Amino acid sequence: MDRRLVWKEHVSMRKRPATASSTRAVRVFAPNERGLEQSFGRAAAILDHIAAAGDGGMRFVEIVRQTGYSQTTVHRMMTALAAHGYIEQEGGKGAYFLGTRLFGWSSSAASRFGLGDVARLAMESLSELTGDTVYLSVRSGHLAVCLSRVVGSYPIKALAVEPGARIPLGLNAGGIALLAFIVETPHIERLLTMPELVESLAASGCSIDVVRDRIRAARHRGYALIADFVPGAGGVALPICNPQGEPVGSLSLAAISSRLKEPRLRMVLEKMADAVREIEARLRETSAHQDGTAARR
Repeated sequence: MDRRLVWKEHVSMRKRPATASSTRAVRVFAPNERGLEQSFGRAAAILDHIAAAGDGGMRFVEIVRQTGYSQTTVHRMMTALAAHGYIEQEGGKGAYFLGTRLFGWSSSAASRFGLGDVARLAMESLSELTGDTVYLSVRSGHLAVCLSRVVGSYPIKALAVEPGARIPLGLNAGGIALLAFIVETPHIERLLTMPELVESLAASGCSIDVVRDRIRAARHRGYALIADFVPGAGGVALPICNPQGEPVGSLSLAAISSRLKEPRLRMVLEKMADAVREIEARLRETSAHQDGTAARR
């Protein structure tokens, strides 16, 4: 099987003008709630400006200038946003970027837009062809969240992860696939330096250095493989990518370790790659349909 290609593509975001049909009713806040409403509005404005800055990020003075807020207000808002992982600062004193928590939410939102439904048939087919258990995961902050699972028919089953389980990124094959194939490598590093991830991995008996080794191996091979996620059982995973090449999920297969060795591993990977291509094609169709529906509104 050919290695999955990882590429970089810049995408310009276009905002659609508001229309009467898309205008939503605005909630009227009580007097004692107006301060909260104002804070949310200011936080949203800051996030919008940082998002618009793209890969270059945005410095504090630029945020003050573009928002028109005072330095005190911007500092207070950004301190709170950074504390909760919504924004991050390069090197502790450089430009600001959207935080990994927001990236995690965007990945989790893929479930709302049909990733679970789109992937189900391909997962069932893959499980039937291999006899092994198949998982679908997305990233949420420092965690890999299992959206769904199809149990295989092989008598000895690897059921280490339940649907809904939240596993620290890098601990299993699905989490490695979500990390390793992110297009922008600086973003991978920002994820790996999240205190929550470092602490969660340590509590699970793993380290960031081990995860980095797994990421390097996955990028070299074109797939993630962990031989013994639990004693006697392992997993292999591929990323499910959007048209820009960014992982929006991962497809993983778990089996007893003897079933993830050559030459069977090669066969499993070929079937998994077929399933991923099917899922990605259906995601593109779904996205095109949604865009067409929105344009007609």
